[in-house]
Order: sequence, then C-alpha cells, then structure tokens
Amino acid sequence: MELTISSKPTLHVFQQEGGWHWGITVERTAGGGMKVVAYSDEGFDSEQEAREDGEDVLRSEDWRSRQSFSRGERRHGYS
Repeated sequence: MELTISSKPTLHVFQQEGGWHWGITVERTAGGGMKVVAYSDEGFDSEQEAREDGEDVLRSEDWRSRQSFSRGERRHGYS
C-alpha cells in the first residue's frame, strides 16, 4: 500500500524503555495533528545510531511503503 503524502516528513529521535528509537511523522490531511508513518521496532544503544538509521529510511523513502523497521535493516541492505 503506497501512501500519498502531501506534507514533508519529519524525523523524531527519542529515548524509550532503555533504548533510542526513531519515528517519522507527517501532518494529517484532515483533523490536524501528526500521523506516525514509520518507526523503529527495536531500540538503539545511542541517539546517534537511532538518528542515522532513521535518516537512512527517510532518505530512501522506504517509509512510504511500510511502517515498522527492525534495528539495522538499513545496514543489511534492505530495499
């Protein structure tokens, strides 16, 4: 299912349950607010690792076709 997104996606990096995670959001078209369109399943050891992984997904636009990503998929050649 390909998403049709009109707003620019935003990367968020945050700490939760002992690990660092990333999420990508876009503005909702109706009703206002933000919608999570992709996120990391597992935590990273550092904020930098989470940011780099999230930036890779954002840059590749893989977030348009799927929502959750396991830790390190980008480094293992997922496309």
